[in-house]
Amino acid sequence: MEMEYRDTNRRGKAIIVLGFVLAITAGGAAFFLISQAQQQAGQDELQKVSVVVATRDIPARKPIEPGDLTVREVPLDATNGKGAVGNPDELVGRVLAVTVFRDQLVTTNLIASAAGGGGFSILGPGETVGPDSEAWRAVSLTIPDAQAVGGLLQAGETIDVFVTATVNVPQELLNEGIYYTDRSTKITYQDLMILARSGQFYVVRASIAVAEEISHLQASGNVLFSAALRPEQDVRTVDASRLGSTTNLIITKYGLPIPETYPVGGGPFATLPPLEASPSPSLQPSTSPTP
Repeated sequence: MEMEYRDTNRRGKAIIVLGFVLAITAGGAAFFLISQAQQQAGQDELQKVSVVVATRDIPARKPIEPGDLTVREVPLDATNGKGAVGNPDELVGRVLAVTVFRDQLVTTNLIASAAGGGGFSILGPGETVGPDSEAWRAVSLTIPDAQAVGGLLQAGETIDVFVTATVNVPQELLNEGIYYTDRSTKITYQDLMILARSGQFYVVRASIAVAEEISHLQASGNVLFSAALRPEQDVRTVDASRLGSTTNLIITKYGLPIPETYPVGGGPFATLPPLEASPSPSLQPSTSPTP
Protein backbone atom coordinates (compact mmCIF):
# COMPACT_ATOMS: atom_id res chain seq x y z
CA MET A 1 0.00 0.00 0.00
CA GLU A 2 2.84 2.38 0.70
CA MET A 3 4.35 1.73 -2.75
CA GLU A 4 1.10 2.58 -4.50
CA TYR A 5 0.75 5.84 -2.58
CA ARG A 6 4.21 7.02 -3.55
CA ASP A 7 3.65 6.16 -7.20
CA THR A 8 0.39 8.13 -7.28
CA ASN A 9 2.08 11.12 -5.67
CA ARG A 10 4.81 11.14 -8.32
CA ARG A 11 2.31 10.89 -11.09
CA GLY A 12 0.43 13.90 -9.74
CA LYS A 13 3.58 15.93 -9.59
CA ALA A 14 4.50 14.93 -13.15
CA ILE A 15 1.08 15.96 -14.39
CA ILE A 16 1.38 19.33 -12.66
CA VAL A 17 4.81 19.94 -14.16
CA LEU A 18 3.59 18.91 -17.60
CA GLY A 19 0.59 21.25 -17.31
CA PHE A 20 2.85 24.06 -16.23
CA VAL A 21 5.14 23.48 -19.22
CA LEU A 22 2.19 23.35 -21.59
CA ALA A 23 0.81 26.58 -20.11
CA ILE A 24 4.15 28.33 -20.58
CA THR A 25 4.42 27.04 -24.14
CA ALA A 26 0.91 28.16 -24.98
CA GLY A 27 1.56 31.57 -23.43
CA GLY A 28 4.80 31.92 -25.34
CA ALA A 29 3.13 30.96 -28.61
CA ALA A 30 0.33 33.44 -27.98
CA PHE A 31 2.84 36.18 -27.13
CA PHE A 32 4.80 35.40 -30.29
CA LEU A 33 1.71 35.49 -32.45
CA ILE A 34 0.52 38.75 -30.90
CA SER A 35 3.96 40.32 -31.35
CA GLN A 36 4.08 39.22 -34.95
CA ALA A 37 0.63 40.65 -35.57
CA GLN A 38 1.59 43.93 -33.93
CA GLN A 39 4.79 44.12 -35.93
CA GLN A 40 2.91 43.40 -39.14
CA ALA A 41 0.31 46.04 -38.28
CA GLY A 42 3.08 48.53 -37.52
CA GLN A 43 4.74 47.77 -40.85
CA ASP A 44 1.44 48.26 -42.63
CA GLU A 45 0.97 51.61 -40.92
CA LEU A 46 4.49 52.75 -41.81
CA GLN A 47 4.47 51.43 -45.38
CA LYS A 48 4.91 54.31 -47.80
CA VAL A 49 4.51 54.72 -51.53
CA SER A 50 6.05 57.14 -54.02
CA VAL A 51 3.46 59.46 -55.57
CA VAL A 52 3.61 62.47 -57.88
CA VAL A 53 2.36 65.78 -56.44
CA ALA A 54 2.15 69.29 -57.86
CA THR A 55 4.91 71.73 -56.94
CA ARG A 56 2.65 74.68 -57.83
CA ASP A 57 -0.88 75.37 -59.01
CA ILE A 58 -1.42 73.90 -62.48
CA PRO A 59 -4.35 75.41 -64.42
CA ALA A 60 -6.80 73.23 -66.27
CA ARG A 61 -5.98 72.60 -69.94
CA LYS A 62 -2.36 73.56 -69.45
CA PRO A 63 0.17 70.92 -70.55
CA ILE A 64 2.12 69.66 -67.55
CA GLU A 65 5.76 70.73 -67.50
CA PRO A 66 8.62 68.93 -65.71
CA GLY A 67 8.87 71.72 -63.13
CA ASP A 68 5.20 71.29 -62.21
CA LEU A 69 5.74 67.91 -60.53
CA THR A 70 7.76 66.26 -57.80
CA VAL A 71 7.79 62.85 -56.09
CA ARG A 72 6.99 62.38 -52.41
CA GLU A 73 6.78 59.42 -50.05
CA VAL A 74 3.39 59.18 -48.35
CA PRO A 75 1.75 56.46 -46.21
CA LEU A 76 -0.20 54.04 -48.36
CA ASP A 77 -3.92 54.02 -47.63
CA ALA A 78 -7.26 53.90 -49.38
CA THR A 79 -7.11 57.58 -50.34
CA ASN A 80 -4.01 57.33 -52.50
CA GLY A 81 -3.94 53.76 -53.69
CA LYS A 82 -5.97 54.32 -56.86
CA GLY A 83 -4.76 56.34 -59.81
CA ALA A 84 -1.48 57.30 -58.15
CA VAL A 85 1.51 57.83 -60.43
CA GLY A 86 5.06 57.29 -59.23
CA ASN A 87 6.99 58.56 -62.25
CA PRO A 88 6.56 62.22 -63.31
CA ASP A 89 7.62 61.38 -66.88
CA GLU A 90 4.30 59.59 -67.33
CA LEU A 91 2.45 62.89 -66.85
CA VAL A 92 4.72 65.48 -68.50
CA GLY A 93 3.01 66.90 -71.58
CA ARG A 94 -0.43 65.67 -70.55
CA VAL A 95 -3.28 68.13 -70.10
CA LEU A 96 -5.30 68.40 -66.90
CA ALA A 97 -9.08 68.43 -67.05
CA VAL A 98 -9.28 70.45 -63.82
CA THR A 99 -7.01 72.81 -61.92
CA VAL A 100 -4.60 71.04 -59.57
CA PHE A 101 -3.34 72.92 -56.54
CA ARG A 102 0.10 72.91 -55.00
CA ASP A 103 0.96 69.73 -53.02
CA GLN A 104 -2.09 67.94 -54.42
CA LEU A 105 -1.68 64.39 -55.75
CA VAL A 106 -1.76 64.29 -59.54
CA THR A 107 -3.67 61.12 -60.33
CA THR A 108 -4.65 59.62 -63.66
CA ASN A 109 -8.33 60.51 -63.27
CA LEU A 110 -7.41 64.23 -63.37
CA ILE A 111 -5.93 63.96 -66.86
CA ALA A 112 -8.09 65.10 -69.77
CA SER A 113 -9.02 62.54 -72.36
CA ALA A 114 -6.47 62.22 -75.12
CA ALA A 115 -9.20 61.90 -77.72
CA GLY A 116 -7.47 64.57 -79.76
CA GLY A 117 -4.35 62.42 -80.02
CA GLY A 118 -2.12 65.15 -78.60
CA GLY A 119 -2.96 65.04 -74.92
CA PHE A 120 -5.83 67.53 -75.08
CA SER A 121 -9.58 67.29 -74.79
CA ILE A 122 -11.97 69.08 -77.12
CA LEU A 123 -14.80 69.05 -74.58
CA GLY A 124 -14.40 70.81 -71.27
CA PRO A 125 -14.85 69.17 -67.86
CA GLY A 126 -18.46 68.15 -67.41
CA GLU A 127 -19.39 68.77 -71.06
CA THR A 128 -21.34 66.08 -72.82
CA VAL A 129 -22.59 65.52 -76.35
CA GLY A 130 -26.31 65.67 -76.88
CA PRO A 131 -28.73 66.09 -79.78
CA ASP A 132 -28.78 69.90 -79.40
CA SER A 133 -25.18 70.50 -78.29
CA GLU A 134 -22.72 72.45 -80.42
CA ALA A 135 -20.62 70.39 -82.81
CA TRP A 136 -17.19 71.29 -81.44
CA ARG A 137 -14.08 70.50 -83.43
CA ALA A 138 -10.33 71.01 -83.03
CA VAL A 139 -8.77 72.90 -85.94
CA SER A 140 -5.29 74.32 -86.40
CA LEU A 141 -4.22 77.66 -87.78
CA THR A 142 -0.79 79.14 -88.36
CA ILE A 143 0.03 82.42 -86.63
CA PRO A 144 3.53 83.92 -86.82
CA ASP A 145 5.01 84.86 -83.45
CA ALA A 146 4.92 88.57 -84.32
CA GLN A 147 1.13 88.28 -84.71
CA ALA A 148 0.63 85.95 -81.72
CA VAL A 149 1.41 88.21 -78.75
CA GLY A 150 5.12 87.76 -79.38
CA GLY A 151 4.79 83.97 -79.43
CA LEU A 152 3.85 83.90 -75.73
CA LEU A 153 0.43 82.30 -76.16
CA GLN A 154 -0.09 78.99 -74.38
CA ALA A 155 -2.63 76.18 -74.31
CA GLY A 156 -5.60 76.94 -72.07
CA GLU A 157 -5.78 80.63 -73.02
CA THR A 158 -8.55 82.17 -75.12
CA ILE A 159 -7.92 84.46 -78.07
CA ASP A 160 -9.65 86.61 -80.64
CA VAL A 161 -8.50 86.05 -84.21
CA PHE A 162 -8.09 88.79 -86.82
CA VAL A 163 -8.13 87.96 -90.51
CA THR A 164 -6.11 90.09 -92.93
CA ALA A 165 -7.02 89.36 -96.54
CA THR A 166 -6.15 90.95 -99.88
CA VAL A 167 -9.32 92.36 -101.45
CA ASN A 168 -9.08 92.27 -105.24
CA VAL A 169 -11.22 95.04 -106.73
CA PRO A 170 -12.61 94.39 -110.26
CA GLN A 171 -11.32 96.63 -113.04
CA GLU A 172 -14.66 98.36 -113.58
CA LEU A 173 -14.63 99.55 -109.96
CA LEU A 174 -10.99 100.53 -110.22
CA ASN A 175 -11.92 102.72 -113.19
CA GLU A 176 -14.41 104.64 -111.03
CA GLY A 177 -11.53 105.78 -108.85
CA ILE A 178 -13.24 104.93 -105.55
CA TYR A 179 -11.84 101.53 -104.65
CA TYR A 180 -8.45 99.95 -105.15
CA THR A 181 -6.88 96.58 -104.40
CA ASP A 182 -5.34 96.44 -100.94
CA ARG A 183 -5.36 94.44 -97.71
CA SER A 184 -8.23 94.60 -95.23
CA THR A 185 -8.26 93.45 -91.59
CA LYS A 186 -11.14 92.60 -89.28
CA ILE A 187 -11.74 90.70 -86.07
CA THR A 188 -13.44 87.56 -87.32
CA TYR A 189 -13.45 84.88 -84.61
CA GLN A 190 -13.85 85.56 -80.91
CA ASP A 191 -13.22 83.62 -77.71
CA LEU A 192 -11.40 80.66 -79.24
CA MET A 193 -9.71 78.41 -76.70
CA ILE A 194 -6.20 77.18 -77.48
CA LEU A 195 -6.16 73.43 -76.93
CA ALA A 196 -2.54 72.87 -77.87
CA ARG A 197 0.39 74.61 -79.49
CA SER A 198 3.41 73.48 -81.49
CA GLY A 199 5.59 76.33 -82.65
CA GLN A 200 3.48 78.59 -84.87
CA PHE A 201 0.68 76.01 -85.14
CA TYR A 202 -2.23 76.65 -82.78
CA VAL A 203 -4.96 74.08 -82.24
CA VAL A 204 -8.17 75.84 -81.22
CA ARG A 205 -11.67 74.73 -80.35
CA ALA A 206 -14.30 75.97 -82.79
CA SER A 207 -17.72 75.08 -84.08
CA ILE A 208 -17.71 72.96 -87.20
CA ALA A 209 -18.82 75.96 -89.29
CA VAL A 210 -15.92 78.11 -88.05
CA ALA A 211 -13.50 75.20 -88.47
CA GLU A 212 -14.60 74.94 -92.09
CA GLU A 213 -13.99 78.66 -92.70
CA ILE A 214 -10.55 78.56 -91.10
CA SER A 215 -9.61 75.56 -93.20
CA HIS A 216 -10.70 77.32 -96.39
CA LEU A 217 -8.92 80.58 -95.59
CA GLN A 218 -5.67 78.75 -94.89
CA ALA A 219 -5.98 76.73 -98.08
CA SER A 220 -6.54 79.87 -100.14
CA GLY A 221 -3.14 81.24 -99.12
CA ASN A 222 -4.57 84.76 -99.30
CA VAL A 223 -4.90 85.54 -95.59
CA LEU A 224 -2.80 86.23 -92.54
CA PHE A 225 -4.10 85.30 -89.08
CA SER A 226 -3.33 87.42 -86.02
CA ALA A 227 -4.30 86.70 -82.41
CA ALA A 228 -5.14 88.92 -79.45
CA LEU A 229 -5.12 87.42 -75.94
CA ARG A 230 -8.33 87.77 -73.92
CA PRO A 231 -8.46 88.12 -70.11
CA GLU A 232 -9.72 84.96 -68.44
CA GLN A 233 -12.62 86.84 -66.86
CA ASP A 234 -13.81 88.46 -70.11
CA VAL A 235 -16.24 86.19 -71.93
CA ARG A 236 -18.12 88.98 -73.70
CA THR A 237 -18.68 88.97 -77.46
CA VAL A 238 -17.73 92.27 -79.06
CA ASP A 239 -20.05 93.76 -81.69
CA ALA A 240 -17.78 93.69 -84.74
CA SER A 241 -20.31 95.08 -87.21
CA ARG A 242 -18.61 98.49 -87.18
CA LEU A 243 -15.07 97.22 -86.91
CA GLY A 244 -12.59 96.56 -89.68
CA SER A 245 -9.51 98.40 -90.87
CA THR A 246 -7.80 99.40 -94.08
CA THR A 247 -4.83 101.71 -94.47
CA ASN A 248 -6.99 104.58 -95.73
CA LEU A 249 -9.52 104.16 -92.93
CA ILE A 250 -6.75 104.42 -90.34
CA ILE A 251 -5.31 107.47 -92.11
CA THR A 252 -8.72 109.12 -92.08
CA LYS A 253 -9.63 108.16 -88.52
CA TYR A 254 -6.42 109.35 -86.88
CA GLY A 255 -5.56 112.13 -89.28
CA LEU A 256 -2.25 110.75 -90.41
CA PRO A 257 -0.54 113.34 -92.63
CA ILE A 258 -0.62 112.50 -96.31
CA PRO A 259 2.77 112.90 -98.03
CA GLU A 260 2.78 115.76 -100.56
CA THR A 261 4.73 116.10 -103.75
CA TYR A 262 7.83 118.23 -103.42
CA PRO A 263 8.22 120.69 -105.01
CA VAL A 264 4.61 121.70 -105.42
CA GLY A 265 3.34 120.76 -108.85
CA GLY A 266 6.16 118.38 -109.54
CA GLY A 267 8.25 121.00 -111.41
CA PRO A 268 12.01 121.53 -111.19
CA PHE A 269 13.43 123.15 -108.09
CA ALA A 270 16.57 125.19 -107.66
CA THR A 271 19.68 123.62 -106.29
CA LEU A 272 22.76 125.17 -104.81
CA PRO A 273 25.64 125.74 -107.21
CA PRO A 274 28.35 123.12 -107.04
CA LEU A 275 31.35 123.86 -104.88
CA GLU A 276 34.63 124.57 -106.64
CA ALA A 277 36.99 121.70 -106.40
CA SER A 278 40.19 122.39 -104.48
CA PRO A 279 43.32 120.29 -104.72
CA SER A 280 44.07 117.92 -101.94
CA PRO A 281 46.60 119.19 -99.39
CA SER A 282 48.88 116.33 -100.33
CA LEU A 283 48.87 117.63 -103.91
CA GLN A 284 49.64 121.28 -103.04
CA PRO A 285 52.95 122.49 -104.61
CA SER A 286 55.76 122.76 -102.14
CA THR A 287 56.63 126.34 -101.07
CA SER A 288 59.76 125.46 -99.13
CA PRO A 289 62.92 127.21 -100.50
CA THR A 290 65.31 125.14 -102.42
CA PRO A 291 68.87 125.10 -101.20
